[in-house]
Amino acid sequence: LGNMAKAWNYEGEQLLRTSGVDYTIVRPGVMGKDDIPTNKVLALADNGGDLKVTPVTHSQIASLCVKCLLYPNAAKSTLTAMNVEEGTGEESYGPLLAEVESDTRDFPTSLVSEHKKAARNGAAILAAVMAVLLSGTVAVVKFFGGVVIGLASR
Repeated sequence: LGNMAKAWNYEGEQLLRTSGVDYTIVRPGVMGKDDIPTNKVLALADNGGDLKVTPVTHSQIASLCVKCLLYPNAAKSTLTAMNVEEGTGEESYGPLLAEVESDTRDFPTSLVSEHKKAARNGAAILAAVMAVLLSGTVAVVKFFGGVVIGLASR
């Protein structure tokens, strides 16, 4: 289900990109931890770029979303927001946002259909494995049932 959620996420992103409205998509790291270093740790990659997945705080991402409104160049962009080793990033998102450029890469257009196909294939494989296990279980029960009946009839 996690992969399907990601596929739906990408599908929603694609709908935004093709809608004609200005957008800024923020792809945060793992949200929820508040006990992470905060001294010069902020990092951004535009154009949907990759950064090592790291924990980020809710307040960091909220701050980024608000700051994006102050930077018109952040319109029509996909930002990956992570933290980096303390002292190697930025203290605030301002300097990072000043360098952001609008999306130029081609993003996948329909990951949902690919994930549905993969889920169907996975379900078929799972059903086949379960059928083999079930038939094996039935064979074992029949065998031992026959042994018990044979012993009881003696």
